Amino acid sequence: IPNPQSPIPNPHSKEEKTKSFNFTINNFILNLLYIIMENEKKLNAIIIGATGAVGRELVNYLLLNENYGKITIFVRRILDKWENLPDEKKKKLNIIKIENLDFMGEEKEKILTMLNDNIQYDVLFNVLGSRVGRGEEEFRKVDFTYVVNSCALCEKLNISHFSNCSAANASKDSWFLYSRVKGEAEEECLKKNVNYVSILRPGIILNRDNDDRWGEKVIAYVPFLPKITSKDIAMSMLVDDLEYQRGKKEKKAIRISHSEMEKLAAKGNQIMNIK
Repeated sequence: IPNPQSPIPNPHSKEEKTKSFNFTINNFILNLLYIIMENEKKLNAIIIGATGAVGRELVNYLLLNENYGKITIFVRRILDKWENLPDEKKKKLNIIKIENLDFMGEEKEKILTMLNDNIQYDVLFNVLGSRVGRGEEEFRKVDFTYVVNSCALCEKLNISHFSNCSAANASKDSWFLYSRVKGEAEEECLKKNVNYVSILRPGIILNRDNDDRWGEKVIAYVPFLPKITSKDIAMSMLVDDLEYQRGKKEKKAIRISHSEMEKLAAKGNQIMNIK
């Protein structure tokens, strides 16, 4: 209940006018940047892992974002919502149906034949993720071999940005298989000759639209552990790419922490006016 003795802010006071002015200017700058980015060259993207929790959110955001032209995804199954897209978005989304991702280890010419286009891609997003419970061999194939091969794909196709969703606890020296394999994949990707390699390291993933995991549901109620939604992971990857593509395109290989991802996601949500 408001304190009746508390002073009521005067909208005409100097302090309140300054706050209002700053808010208006910030929104103007954000919207101006968004308009400028829309008028830039359209970006073309490849997504590996598009049917996963983060992948499907990333597809949604790229379809909504006018900065992106062609979006190519390699999938074993096509989601119903992709079949029912409006014509304008259907033209943006190039779905290539495959049985597995072994092709990424093939020679450049065979990969170009699969793509069957003359498009120069600007970014490859890798959002693959398996479960340790499926066995070490399967887990390592998805979370190490396919991840490293997707980064190598950037070398073969001259894609300037490789964006990979890893894990906050990734470490090549870990005793735990999950963390160790994730860490080993990071180390290999950071060595690749790609202009920009960004390894995003989220904490506990919340609100998986396609794959609820009981362990994550339990941990979600544990305080002090870093948590982030699938939507915000996807948004942070999008903003990270746009800042690189519309910036100086400096050559670098970096890890992006959970807290840095939250800042990127907040920035993107504000620009796109997503609640």
